[in-house]
Amino acid sequence: MTQVEKHILFRVAQWVNEGNRRVVEKIRELAETEENYMIIIRELDRVTGQVIQARKIRVPATLTLMDWFLTLEDFHWQCAYCQAKPFQIMCHPHPLAVKGTTPENCLPACYACCRYKKIGNAQVQTYLAERACRKSAYGSS
Repeated sequence: MTQVEKHILFRVAQWVNEGNRRVVEKIRELAETEENYMIIIRELDRVTGQVIQARKIRVPATLTLMDWFLTLEDFHWQCAYCQAKPFQIMCHPHPLAVKGTTPENCLPACYACCRYKKIGNAQVQTYLAERACRKSAYGSS
């Protein structure tokens, strides 16, 4: 993914985060290419679905599309655990029912790693700690 494409994804994520209605035609226009549009819609659906799940069980549900894109960028769109495969799923390293769908509890993972949730992974633990510190220092993610 080029820097220009990343800029477009973040620009659209910011537009969505600002409370604009999620009108598919407008998102398609802002995405500029069909490939960008497909990425944005897929990840927006992923985030929305996880936030809805968290709200249903009354746990924190603060993850935004921008937060998720930042996390994906932090891991270069790879699995946070093995960093050998492209991510396939959003993984909650701590149970959803305990920590919710928040920037500090959502990581990109491949199916195998998410299934076994290698929470002891030192790099993942360091990232989660830094993410929590960022939230404390800036009041957001």
